[in-house]
Amino acid sequence: MKKLLKPYRHLAALFAVIVMAFAIFEIAIHAGATFSQAISAPLAVVGLWQLSQFALSRPRRRMFFIAGLTPEQTEEFADLMRELSVQFPDFQKLPERMKTLERSNDELRGQLSKLRKSVFGSQTGVRWVGNKPFVTDDCAAALTAVFTLDVAKLKNGLESMVPDASARERIIAHAAQILGVETRTALTTTEIPVPTIYVPQIIELVFAYGQARQWATVFPLGAGTVKLPRLKAGEDDFAFLGVGTAGMSQSVPEKKVTAENVTFTANKFGGLIRIPYELEEDTFIPLGQFLARYIARQLAKGEDKTLFLGDGTATYANCTGVGPYCASGGGTYLQQLAAGKTKPTDATINDFRAMRGLVNPAVLANMAANGQTAAAYYLNPTMEALLVTFNTIGSPLIYRPQQGNQPATLDGFPIRWIGVSQAYSTKAAASAYLAFFGDLSYWYLGERGAVRVEVSKEVWFATDEIAMRALERIDVECLGIDAMSALQTAAA
Repeated sequence: MKKLLKPYRHLAALFAVIVMAFAIFEIAIHAGATFSQAISAPLAVVGLWQLSQFALSRPRRRMFFIAGLTPEQTEEFADLMRELSVQFPDFQKLPERMKTLERSNDELRGQLSKLRKSVFGSQTGVRWVGNKPFVTDDCAAALTAVFTLDVAKLKNGLESMVPDASARERIIAHAAQILGVETRTALTTTEIPVPTIYVPQIIELVFAYGQARQWATVFPLGAGTVKLPRLKAGEDDFAFLGVGTAGMSQSVPEKKVTAENVTFTANKFGGLIRIPYELEEDTFIPLGQFLARYIARQLAKGEDKTLFLGDGTATYANCTGVGPYCASGGGTYLQQLAAGKTKPTDATINDFRAMRGLVNPAVLANMAANGQTAAAYYLNPTMEALLVTFNTIGSPLIYRPQQGNQPATLDGFPIRWIGVSQAYSTKAAASAYLAFFGDLSYWYLGERGAVRVEVSKEVWFATDEIAMRALERIDVECLGIDAMSALQTAAA
């Protein structure tokens, strides 16, 4: 052992002193000393030992803690490393292998970041800032990237927006990187869709703006045409089979349920958005946020108008909404103001209360059972000016405005504000729908596929603007014939 340690006696002595210092530290800790108290003595021992070695080092020169090791210790350490390299040839390759491991680790981190973005990018969903909904920055950037690459496929499309060639290439590369698109070759005319992980955010934004998606039942259509059954009114009721023992051993008569098929047809719905010829890398997220909000707001408005006001004409792709549906068939589910009452201000509290008597009693019973009603009134927010006048009739308060998380109520029933029904006015508005009441979940909003976004340069060629088209395929159908009622002004 002495022969083995003799070439490295200075390092061996230092190692022994460090072991002794560590033992002192352990003893002090077990004796109840604090860390600062326990560490001071071991550090002093090692420091004094090294000072003594510097003092005894030859040739003596001024090197007061210029280095951590004495020249003798440094030489022995170098000899030890050379001997290890001879004994273990692979030891020399250790630094190179460490660099290889570092590079592999960096690559794995990058792949993990891409995987996290692709898998979990859409789970953050819509966020609210200052009571305004925003999609994530990734979603906004992706929407602008789709627009950019679509424009780049058009003849002289991106050249008009970004005249500088280097800036244009940089913007295309930036958009391609966002979507993970390879751009070494020319872009083809194939449509570049919005990544599927971001489409739910746009739909969630529609929920933030529209009442149809919030309260109706959203039903995915598996084909262009889908049939669903719904019950009709007038089905047979159960009955007693006799009085007392007379009912024993009697045959149970058949009870028939009358049903009919409702056909959902995926109708195209959408529109065009004007986009100016201005684009920079820094504008990707703001432009994407604008596009996402504009698309969502317009889709929500169209869905709400179709659900509540669709009149069965080509304007609404033959879809019939709640109001016209309640007015059809003799107006069974319609409360209409008396002749001559064509102003929204002509409606009284009794008209609103009469609406509740037109729906199936189960709608009201379900409300009482679950405590938080599924049945509600649907009115334009401006109609609050009429509702507050009902409180002058007496107590308790008939209309209560929204308080915190509690919605506004009328006779205890929630009020859900919609922007497509008749607004408050003292002027005549004949045959206008003032309010709706009932359980809107019995109305289905069928949707086929996801929102599609495409770009065209030719639409507004004269004004030198780009057009972005947003489309969805939807239909509206009633699966509860007596679940909703409507309030309408007089025809004349």
